Amino acid sequence: MELKTTELGACGPNRPFRVLGTMSGTSMDALDLVEAEFTCTDGRWKGSIEALREVPLDATWPERFGALARAGAAEWFECERDWSRWCAAQIAQCTDPQQFDVIAFSGQTIFHQPANGYTAQLGSGAELYAAFGARVPVVSDLRSLDVALGGQGAPLVPVADALLFREYEACLNLGGFSNISLERDGRRLAWDVGPCNLVLNALAQRQGLPFDSSGQLAASGDVLPELFADWMNLPYHNQMAPKSLGVEWLQQSFWPVLAQHECHGALVTEDLLATAVAYIAAQVRSAANGRKTLVTGGGAFNEELVRHFGEASPIGEGEVPFEAIVPDATLVQGKEAFAFGFLGLLRWLEWDNVWPEVTGSSMAHMGGALWGKNGLSSPSPNAMQ
Repeated sequence: MELKTTELGACGPNRPFRVLGTMSGTSMDALDLVEAEFTCTDGRWKGSIEALREVPLDATWPERFGALARAGAAEWFECERDWSRWCAAQIAQCTDPQQFDVIAFSGQTIFHQPANGYTAQLGSGAELYAAFGARVPVVSDLRSLDVALGGQGAPLVPVADALLFREYEACLNLGGFSNISLERDGRRLAWDVGPCNLVLNALAQRQGLPFDSSGQLAASGDVLPELFADWMNLPYHNQMAPKSLGVEWLQQSFWPVLAQHECHGALVTEDLLATAVAYIAAQVRSAANGRKTLVTGGGAFNEELVRHFGEASPIGEGEVPFEAIVPDATLVQGKEAFAFGFLGLLRWLEWDNVWPEVTGSSMAHMGGALWGKNGLSSPSPNAMQ
């Protein structure tokens, strides 16, 4: 089933909707909370970020998330309960939940193996709904239905890209992984391009730094041609989209390549960062293919990485440089939570928010579990104000 980007919301209401979008990415460094407003007029959606708040995660959360790979069912549910209640407390401290039509709770991805038929995001919509007095609808678990329908469960943001950011030829997110969405032959296509901040941050930590600020360490290093070539030749990059990545891929495919190159001793961190930046940029250049591209996510603050987008490959691979548009810091940091808020709104309104050409699922569908009444059955708190 093919959906044109103008079909969704063609008969939609024209009143504004207030939505709270949440996001905690694979980098596990913060919980992003975005207060947003959306309107649909004459079949065209518009949205704006009213406020962005970043709540840092202390070290205990990544430790607990990491332990879940070896934990039993009881540990999973205890962690999910605690995480959901913690998120609810942060939301209540930052804003008044009662002012929103719906809250989108994206959850923290722990397992993502669509080829094996499952994905798991830590986060209970029921807990969040209960925490706010069972008065504000909550949408959670946005990926599972897509995987059950044969899709990748990711990326989901491209629906928001198509409907809210039409002025760009492509939208690139530089998070733990890089992913891109673009129009081709009247269809919205999207896929995970490759690793990004998860790799860059891990390499910077060899120097005792949480990340490579502005890419300064990478800028001082030299590209290692053989390592660069081996990363470029990873089988994933030759697969056709739709396709997606999880941390399991890093552990099973990406890091073993580096380990093989370091079998006789550790390589210089600056050179590793320079090589990783060159590799990430090369894959992104290949994906963007010269399109005017909106660039958001934490990696957009890496000036050395962004600079590479507009230059030819240092190894002579011949990818096409492209114009990278980095917006204001609020949109750079908050776009994913903003987009998930929009997806939650569509689910609440009972409109499809996942397209098969994006994820590879068997049909378009309404992704997400809804806790509370939908937007068609009763007025929302915002509508009654």
